[in-house]
Amino acid sequence: MKNDLTCGVVRDLLPSYVEGLLGEESRQAVDRHLNGCLACTGALDAMREPEPETEKQSREVDYLKQVKKRNNRKILAAVVCTSVVLLAAFLGKIFVIGTPLQPQSVAVMGTEAEDGVLRLSLTSVGAANAFHGWRIETENGIASIYARDVLVSPLYSSGDVVLEVPLEGVQEVWLGGISGQLLWQDGVVISPLALKLLDAKAPYCGDPAALARIAELMRLPDRLGSYTFSLQTSKHPYGGTLEYENLPSSEQLNLVTCYNLLTLALVDNMEVSLFKRPAFEATPEVPTVNVGMELDGVDATVLPALVEEYNTVHHTDWKPKASIKDYTRTPADLQRLLLILDSFYGTDLSSM
Repeated sequence: MKNDLTCGVVRDLLPSYVEGLLGEESRQAVDRHLNGCLACTGALDAMREPEPETEKQSREVDYLKQVKKRNNRKILAAVVCTSVVLLAAFLGKIFVIGTPLQPQSVAVMGTEAEDGVLRLSLTSVGAANAFHGWRIETENGIASIYARDVLVSPLYSSGDVVLEVPLEGVQEVWLGGISGQLLWQDGVVISPLALKLLDAKAPYCGDPAALARIAELMRLPDRLGSYTFSLQTSKHPYGGTLEYENLPSSEQLNLVTCYNLLTLALVDNMEVSLFKRPAFEATPEVPTVNVGMELDGVDATVLPALVEEYNTVHHTDWKPKASIKDYTRTPADLQRLLLILDSFYGTDLSSM
């Protein structure tokens, strides 16, 4: 039978021939050609030889490297995408969303209640902080001021704001809600000092730390200098004495008089509060200075006189309370006492 296939055709058919994929007639034609062609027979033998192990392993290693490379690219892309998302979320949190305003991050620069409106001037304590989303919510007579605290950016660049809070039907105004800072109560703007003094209120005059705290809040160490405390707690009248070595100025005497009155108000069992400057030399140039306040006398005489003087100057009709201790029942009560003392003694306590 004639060998009718060329070498080129046979070479093309050899892979299928080796795999047994040719039809019977084609296979027989290839067999006839191979019987008479040494070149094609050699090509067939080479094709049937097992692949060298090293070459096979090399191809497997190359394949695994390619797979690993593709996986690494996918992992890197996933990490980059995740990082971008997290960074965007972080930047959005600190520059856009922010956190709820905390009263300690805001300084109250000015307050004024007039014509049924409380006007507030607020500024950020930190230069890097700004606020946005200011809103006022009123419920059950309590007005609460809220905002969001963010880092300064071109989007929100101001830490200052002036707010107007309508006071109709409102008994209290709070910065940051009722868990924040009280700004206004019962017709009176509440100073930070009034709130801090109420926190320092003590039941027992035998607690020197409590008396020292009241003195610190009134800035006695800065405004007087060196002084000492002594306490009388073994018998009535319970009280304390502040001793001062230097000759006090009139302003300092006014300050310690206010301290005496405030300790009587803020310490529950305090019955007498004294200021004493001993005379170390018996000469007119170095006089003894004693300023004392007894609770009974304050309640009966001093307090009514102070309230009357305040009403005359400020055209108000405030009624004196039965006792100076009654002025510590609410922040508004204590704020009124600070205003009364400021008006008479000129100590600027209500603005501290």
